[in-house]
Amino acid sequence: MSPPEENVWVEMASMRYPRSYFGTVVADGKIYAIGGLVSRGVGLVTGAVERYDPQTNTWMTLPSLPTPRYGGVAVCSMGKIYYIGGSTTSSGLYGVNEVYDPATNQWTRKASIPTPRNGASACVVDGYIYVMGGYVNSELCEVYDPIEDTWSVYEGPWPEVPSDGVVFDGREYVCDGVGLRIHDLVLDSWMDGANVPLGLHGRGVVEVDGLLYVLGGCTETYSFPNALPYELREYFSKNFEMFRHIATTEQVHFQRVFMYTPFGYGRIAPEISVLSLEEGGRYDLETVTLEYSLNHPVVWMGYCLDGQANVTVGGNVSLSGLSSGRHSVRVFAEDKYGNTGASETITFTVANAPRSLVFIGVVTATTVVVAAVVVCLGLSFLRKNRHKKST
Repeated sequence: MSPPEENVWVEMASMRYPRSYFGTVVADGKIYAIGGLVSRGVGLVTGAVERYDPQTNTWMTLPSLPTPRYGGVAVCSMGKIYYIGGSTTSSGLYGVNEVYDPATNQWTRKASIPTPRNGASACVVDGYIYVMGGYVNSELCEVYDPIEDTWSVYEGPWPEVPSDGVVFDGREYVCDGVGLRIHDLVLDSWMDGANVPLGLHGRGVVEVDGLLYVLGGCTETYSFPNALPYELREYFSKNFEMFRHIATTEQVHFQRVFMYTPFGYGRIAPEISVLSLEEGGRYDLETVTLEYSLNHPVVWMGYCLDGQANVTVGGNVSLSGLSSGRHSVRVFAEDKYGNTGASETITFTVANAPRSLVFIGVVTATTVVVAAVVVCLGLSFLRKNRHKKST
């Protein structure tokens, strides 16, 4: 299969509901769109929830958010989707925390965030959800424990969260209006990508399998009363910021979805990191776990142990029956475009002999001890008999 054309936008299946400032999150390779703004005035917010499958390019409607709102943060922790905070114009800021479980297809209310906020940033570290900044209190970070269902104020340094864009594969992608700016985090340099087809705000921007998706958004147009003389309306338009308070605002929401193929996509070999074994490590068991990470999806994985033939695997695996001494292992992978990658060769030592050898050693040692006892008893018996005969 040939890699797709890079630095291009392609329109995908549209969402079922036009919206902006909604929650977007990726879980299990699928994109969730939660809540958001739909219009001005009556019916300002929506609780609509839908899920997009990039593999089939289809959307599915899910149970609605129990508390409709916009501007909240959406994150995935331990396989569940959390939508926290947000607001409506009628009731101000919410601290509501609601969780969707894909296994049960249901929403549940959890402990509210102590500081209600809109437009915050969030991330998940070791299952804990960190919510930072936003309107009302931009200096406060609060952390949520999904297991205990409790919140606490986090006093340490904030986790790193991109403020303007989405980060993956060593780059940050920032969609600003119609422009796409790409920041190479390794070289600390910027470059321009292809313009986004629609220059909107309030869009959802996420990454799935190394591809960038832009969803929904809205645009606003301003006009002055037609009853005003044409010359006066022209003057107001040229000095818009001064007179915008008397302008009529029209907001149009979109449901269109676009996918961006980054520079080099489909031409970069898989990067593999071994996580469970350390170079020069020493292990006391004849079975060790081989765990590793990949930077993008692959169609084949395998490992080579001690220079033997490659063994195909579907994920993390246990290396069993290892003899005492030094061993080496290397992991390989190939993606759907034929790019192959390999991890570093990890050399490690198994300290103990296999159980069978240990058992044989114990049996042998026991036999020697028993034989020694028998010999001692025999010598003692002979001495006693000789003593009786001499008397």
